[in-house]
Amino acid sequence: MRLKKVLLYPFSTEVSYFESYAWATELAWRMNARLQLITTTSVSKDLSATHDTIYDSLLRAQGYYLEHYRAGSSNEIKSEPFIIHGDLGSALVSHLKINPVDVVVLDPSFLERNYKKLGDIVDASGGVIALPRDETPSAGEPKTDHFYDILRRAEFYKLPENFFSTLGSDNTLFNYLRKFFQRKKA
Repeated sequence: MRLKKVLLYPFSTEVSYFESYAWATELAWRMNARLQLITTTSVSKDLSATHDTIYDSLLRAQGYYLEHYRAGSSNEIKSEPFIIHGDLGSALVSHLKINPVDVVVLDPSFLERNYKKLGDIVDASGGVIALPRDETPSAGEPKTDHFYDILRRAEFYKLPENFFSTLGSDNTLFNYLRKFFQRKKA
């Protein structure tokens, strides 16, 4: 039995993924979970240059996360990248069958390209969160509000029973809900 929760985030360097990466990383931080990152390469490409491109992209994504979500915070998330050859959707399903995870966080662009594999991904994982389009934070919007606003608009598939109770220990949730319900009343 695993003691630490595991989240998985599939990404492609061919599309803009920084915001959804930052959101998945923030979720991992709030749940005190380990984050697995998975991407694929083409067999025909130069592996050394491709790996360099992927790691450079991940560093820039991490910089985006630190700038927009954790500015001034030194809390670090344990993450492990998996770089596999082939199609990302198929590689993800194969990876999930071998490496169990609690929650998979799917970027809208990933879902667009791999919608037919969603059922297989849900079956092979503990649960799936499909992030909504238009995730970019509004200027001046508090980071916590932005995180929970995305969570509120996301689609959930077969999440573990303890998902919301684990996330519920985050004290900033109370403030977000209070503001959310106050806006509904006005």
